[in-house]
Amino acid sequence: MAMDLNAKAAYIRGLMTGMEFDPASKNGKVIAAMMDLLEEMAATVTEHDNALDQVYDELETLDQDLDDVVADLYGDDEEEDEEEGEDLYEVTCPNCGAVSTVDEETLLDQESELVCPNCGAAFDIELEGTEEEAPEETDHQDQ
Repeated sequence: MAMDLNAKAAYIRGLMTGMEFDPASKNGKVIAAMMDLLEEMAATVTEHDNALDQVYDELETLDQDLDDVVADLYGDDEEEDEEEGEDLYEVTCPNCGAVSTVDEETLLDQESELVCPNCGAAFDIELEGTEEEAPEETDHQDQ
C-alpha cells in the first residue's frame, strides 16, 4: 500500500483543514464526528495488525522449536539406528493394537516379555520362521 490507514486519515484531516471546514455547522458536526471515528478505527486496525504480526512471528518460532523437538525425539534416533546398522522391527500390541518399534536384540531375547509403551500390557511374541520344525518320523521297516 502506498499509504497506511493512519496516513490516509491524516490526509483527509489535512484536506478538511485546507478547505476551511466549519465543524460548527450541522453538516460539519457530522463530518467531524465521522473523521474522529475514522482516525480511531485506523489506530485500532494498526494496533491489531501489529499484534497479529507479533503473533505470526511467535507462531513461526514455536513451529521451528516444535520441529527441533520432533527431530530430537524421533529423527536423531532413527538416524543413529540406521548409522549403527541396527535393524528395527514393528510389533503390534495384542491388547490395544498400538504399533511400536523394537531392536533385534530385544526381539530375540526370549527371556523377557515386551511391554507396550501405550497401554503397559506385557506380552510375548512369536517369531515366524524361527522355530525349527521337527522332521516327521516315519517307520521304515526293512523287509
